[in-house]
Amino acid sequence: MASNLPKISHVLELCLYARNLSASVHFYSKTLRLGEPFLNSERMAGFSLGSTTLLLFQRGKTFDDSVMPNDRGLIPGHGLAPTAESDKVKLKTHFALAVEKNEEIEEWEQEFKEKEVKILGKVEWPKGGKSLYFADPDGHVGELAARGIWPHW
Repeated sequence: MASNLPKISHVLELCLYARNLSASVHFYSKTLRLGEPFLNSERMAGFSLGSTTLLLFQRGKTFDDSVMPNDRGLIPGHGLAPTAESDKVKLKTHFALAVEKNEEIEEWEQEFKEKEVKILGKVEWPKGGKSLYFADPDGHVGELAARGIWPHW
């Protein structure tokens, strides 16, 4: 086992599959205020979150391999096959987005109530941090987490 491999620094991409990509783009850009996506096509949208990227994929559009132009390589297919049955499958991915302070969690909770975003739960963690869980338009379980939920956050 090689001990001199470079250290992995962080998760680069979080990928979610959307039944209606434009509705999901609207939710993340307007409701969560992530701004306009840096990439927005019928297949996918991308948002910059510091050194992490949130990718939203239109369900059924990513199952086949994507050959890159000019012989630049291949992105392997992923997600659900585009069938009538795949629309019946419920995917509930969990992800967490970071905020600094517990007070910011409370501000987001009020914002979600005003925008009628479904709040799924709240937690006060032993290290002092708070989490607020919510549903996005596809039923994915999002979390806003303040410092104090993990030893490193």
